[in-house]
Amino acid sequence: MKILHLQLITLALGITLSAEKCKDKNVAAPSSAAPKATIAGAKWSLQTINGKPFQLPEGVENPWLMLDAKASTISGFGGCNQLMGSLKMEGDAISFPGLGSTKMMCVASQEVENRFMGALRSTSGYKLEGDKLTLNNMGKEMATFRRSK
Repeated sequence: MKILHLQLITLALGITLSAEKCKDKNVAAPSSAAPKATIAGAKWSLQTINGKPFQLPEGVENPWLMLDAKASTISGFGGCNQLMGSLKMEGDAISFPGLGSTKMMCVASQEVENRFMGALRSTSGYKLEGDKLTLNNMGKEMATFRRSK
């Protein structure tokens, strides 16, 4: 019976110590996490889709994005509907798996929103230059944004 107790105590101690080691390894952020901090948390206002400006009817809010690196989520507005989904980032690679939106129909802004959602779904990378964020796919510009003040 004493041997069983000793083995259980040894096992519990081993599990506890190994859990602490794993926890310590995750404290320091990897170098690829640094870009997340620079684009995350800001509101990004859409400027172009597929390299071209877009036109929205008067009074329609401009599409925008917010990236939450800690929760690995994206939220935003497409010109008619609220956007939401997952965010995957590593180095300068970025994607938005599971991207979705509410389902309101807005005839005047639907075409812009559809193009915007298509650009987001096709995105595989990004580039940040000052307050300008460019989403791209294999070097092709998908959308550009300006950091909102």
